[in-house]
Amino acid sequence: MDNRPIGFLDSGVGGLTVVRELMRQLPNEAIVYIGDSLRAPYGPRPDEEIRQFTWEMVDFLKAQNVKMIVMACNTATAVALDEVKEILDIPVLGVILPGSSAAIQKTKTKEVAVIGTQATIHSGSYVRTIHAKSPSVHVTSLACPAFVPLVETGNMDTPDAQRTVEEALSPLVGKVDTLILGCTHYPLLRTQIQQAMGEDVTLIDSGAETARDISVLLNYFRINGHERDDLWHDFYTTGDPATFTRIANAWLDTPISVKHVDLTLTTPKPVLLIATRNPGKAREFAALFTDYTIETLLDYPDLPDIAETGTTFEENARLKAEKISELTGRLTIGDDSGLCVDILGGLPGVWSHRFAGPDPTDMENNAKLLHELASTELMPEKRCAHFHTTLVASRKGKDSLVVEADWHGSIALSPQGDNGFGYDPLFLPDDTPGKSAAELTPDEKNRLSHRGQALQKLMKELPHWLQS
Repeated sequence: MDNRPIGFLDSGVGGLTVVRELMRQLPNEAIVYIGDSLRAPYGPRPDEEIRQFTWEMVDFLKAQNVKMIVMACNTATAVALDEVKEILDIPVLGVILPGSSAAIQKTKTKEVAVIGTQATIHSGSYVRTIHAKSPSVHVTSLACPAFVPLVETGNMDTPDAQRTVEEALSPLVGKVDTLILGCTHYPLLRTQIQQAMGEDVTLIDSGAETARDISVLLNYFRINGHERDDLWHDFYTTGDPATFTRIANAWLDTPISVKHVDLTLTTPKPVLLIATRNPGKAREFAALFTDYTIETLLDYPDLPDIAETGTTFEENARLKAEKISELTGRLTIGDDSGLCVDILGGLPGVWSHRFAGPDPTDMENNAKLLHELASTELMPEKRCAHFHTTLVASRKGKDSLVVEADWHGSIALSPQGDNGFGYDPLFLPDDTPGKSAAELTPDEKNRLSHRGQALQKLMKELPHWLQS
């Protein structure tokens, strides 16, 4: 099983026709979708420009740690599919082969037409694919450049749209029994196209056919997702999120959230999910892991709480990292940290967060610690302690990476400072005499702390681990 998402790319909203069918056929699969509505339509553009835009979307999806990429765009498939398949080490699927195969199966007169963008029709991809499988089928190709703008602007259900469709398709009426919708935008005009062609013409939705091929590939590579309550999908557009959302909600029959992304600025940073809901920890990770987009469990409110039932720091860190990575498909860092006091036999240790009870405040934990050490107030040598951190990096298909670090010091007689969290106001690091951890600047703490030291180790080992 593999709960990483499937990546979809399209020149705009058209690929949603593939997504809708995938959601119906494979409800356990998460989706990351990028639609380049800002630069749609792709059809009139030169091949090199289409290839560049396609690679920008591919790079974006790779940064989301997808397990498969579906080119839900006929134009991108026609121009760039072979190149992308050759370079990537994950399955890549286009929409032309599934649509062609379905048309061969459906036609009775062997008179088939394909409509698409200028680039798709000019490439001859459908004609070559059909003739390679069935040379006797006669294929008529027709570019319909006006269709994509109708869809991208949301003007499908208008009298003008019907007239535009009828005028464009008039050369095909009465001449074929099967029509391939060779652009994933076109199923959004299915009613208008069927009316123009007549009820006796079979329309082939290449997107719907592609969803079936996705299922075959998932089974072949054994990367199916499994059923889970916290499944979610991510949708991105380079255009107007409001327009995209309106079309998507109507087509998918389910509300979705759409984020804007600018593919021209820079290659997106890979996502690093920190298995914590603690904002303080998140800030520390973000300050050090600047090459990653840092997310936390606060970004995934539907994820369940992972019970820290381990008896060691590593066991708890593994529980969090490996379970969250399994649920989300993300590269996930789980950390378990705690304060270990020598005279208390290493307590509170793995119970640091719940030292004073099931759900205590930092103040309650600190108060209990001072109470436990009350007999040592005149014996500073008996108040030695250290913070410990274990970090576990988890990703599907890899043995987890484990790094550890300690920060030595002692326990103060009363809280000092307000820059930290947890036991920071009571911890006096050996390397900052007289100052508590809560009196250090963020830069000082990131450099000296147990978590900072562990993160420095992780930063050195993570790239090699990811590539190995």
